[in-house]
Amino acid sequence: MLDFTRTWLPFIYLYGVGGIIFILGMNLVLKSGSLDLKRRLHRIWLFILFLGFSWYVVIHSTVSLAALGYESASAVIILLFLFIMAFLYLVIISMNQKGS
Repeated sequence: MLDFTRTWLPFIYLYGVGGIIFILGMNLVLKSGSLDLKRRLHRIWLFILFLGFSWYVVIHSTVSLAALGYESASAVIILLFLFIMAFLYLVIISMNQKGS
């Protein structure tokens, strides 16, 4: 079995430092006025950016868990994330139908 420093420490570093840089970059974009949260399309893109970051975190963690022998845990995480994605999709669709 691989130890913590070879499995989860790089994961924590990648998404910890990368997440901080991502948040700082998004803060810079918001403060510069490049992204106007009053515009619906800009809010959608902001949502897509945060969802994309979390998607990569979930995929990377589940693949790491599966590689370490925790296939059932990684399957549960993937299923939960897919249910959340389906729920968000349905919420967005219903919001678009109410707006039309």
